[in-house]
Amino acid sequence: MKDLVEDISNKLTKFLQKDFEGYTDFSSEIQNIKGYYADLLEEILKPELDINSVKPKAFKFGRYLFQKDISYMLLLDIDDHFFPEIVEKLSKDECYSKYFHMLEDRFRYLENKVAYGYLTENIKQDKNWIREKLRIIKNSESMLKPFIRDHLVWVNKVLEDIRKLRGESSVPIGHNKCEMGKRLEESEGLGIYDEYRDEIITLHKKIHGNALQIYHFLKNKDYKHLLLEYLEFFNLVGKFVSLLGLTFAVMYEEDANLDPLTKVLSRRSLEFILSSQFHISKISKRPLSIAMMDIDNFKQINDGYGHQIGDCVLRKVAGLIQDNLRKSDFIFRYGGEEFLILLPFTSKKDAFFVVDKIVKKLSDTQIKCGEFKNRVTISAGISSIEDAEDIYTLVSKADKALYRAKKAGKNRVSV
Repeated sequence: MKDLVEDISNKLTKFLQKDFEGYTDFSSEIQNIKGYYADLLEEILKPELDINSVKPKAFKFGRYLFQKDISYMLLLDIDDHFFPEIVEKLSKDECYSKYFHMLEDRFRYLENKVAYGYLTENIKQDKNWIREKLRIIKNSESMLKPFIRDHLVWVNKVLEDIRKLRGESSVPIGHNKCEMGKRLEESEGLGIYDEYRDEIITLHKKIHGNALQIYHFLKNKDYKHLLLEYLEFFNLVGKFVSLLGLTFAVMYEEDANLDPLTKVLSRRSLEFILSSQFHISKISKRPLSIAMMDIDNFKQINDGYGHQIGDCVLRKVAGLIQDNLRKSDFIFRYGGEEFLILLPFTSKKDAFFVVDKIVKKLSDTQIKCGEFKNRVTISAGISSIEDAEDIYTLVSKADKALYRAKKAGKNRVSV
């Protein structure tokens, strides 16, 4: 048996190196995964096995995978790859013949307990996300505040049910039984435009559908499928909360979410929208970038032509930027002549392409405001989610990149 475990362990190193050859910093993780798996394999291949002895080791392995940001699917890939070979070799071992029929159940048990360890760590992180979101909403004056808050509390109770392995739900599961669902089904639908309302209703129904499946898997103690269902569930929750916040910020000028001068989003709405998108990107492991933009030599325009002309230039520059952004992007007036551009699901490289195009477009465009007829240039600095652990670092790094663009001669983009 030890020879088989050692053979699989050696092959596992090559398997992992092949799968992760692009990850230069993965060598220590390979050794740790190999150690965990070989230890568990040796345990479950014992002819006389107390299956409960596997539980703590498998749980610890699951927690490790999550903490190192390694997908649970890796374990399933390893099992799928090596299980046929293990079966073939053990089928020739007469000493193992009366235990052979238990082999597949033991592997499924292993996958189940690793999934539970992974899930518990995941829930810890997600409960922190909910606390942070509730903190942000607490300071919001949005009319949607009570509904977003109540739904996040509902989600938190689902997480608590999972954490305590409750097979029976402590919250209403039907999508039209919670307050948010009831309001969405009304003709007014929280006052949300139909194009947004339909998407929000669809997301809401999917979340409740996922919750129903979660309790099914909880009741059956099927933690592997519970984990996979939960990952989809929480991803949808993030999108749902973000879409509600974004919809409100875009639609309600009377709540001061639009800057009265430039008619782009105001700084007041920035924290909620940027925080929502940042957390979604972290959860879904999708890219996100921002750009800080500043009109070059704007003080000279104000001093030379007056503030009314300066305001006109600001409006036209903001409009030109907005017209050249994609539908998925957002522009905020950050302060004075400075704008922040949010580019969801966009890498730093792609963000540079979008922003550089705007910088060049503006420098080729003559701005006409009363006596002022001239070209205006802007400088920009870009940062991405890979550079930052929180939104404040993200903004700070973009601001520093903007400073480098100014120092390098203006009318350019720096990363």
